Amino acid sequence: MNTYTLSPALLPHIEAVKGPTIEDKLMALIETYLTAQLRACEQEIGEYEVKYRTTFAEFAEAWEHDMTAWKYDHAVERDYMEWEGLLAEKQHWLQSLRRLPKPESVVQPA
Repeated sequence: MNTYTLSPALLPHIEAVKGPTIEDKLMALIETYLTAQLRACEQEIGEYEVKYRTTFAEFAEAWEHDMTAWKYDHAVERDYMEWEGLLAEKQHWLQSLRRLPKPESVVQPA
């Protein structure tokens, strides 16, 4: 296990985070950060779903089968790439959350 030193200026802020140990507090902060990133992706994905009135899977299928009149529109093509990237980013944040130890596994026996 690695040992880290925190700046004394950070200690009051760390103490404000719920959790019995510094490790629990850091895990809570990491989980909160990952969750916020995931929610931000979901919000942006939702904006594209509202804009195009469809899911990305349906949008991509229409795109691939030339079932759209706007396939070669530069703005729509950029939206396609950004939407696709957001779905990949969402998976990244979700995988990061899954790899994060669950709270009960963080507690070390005395």
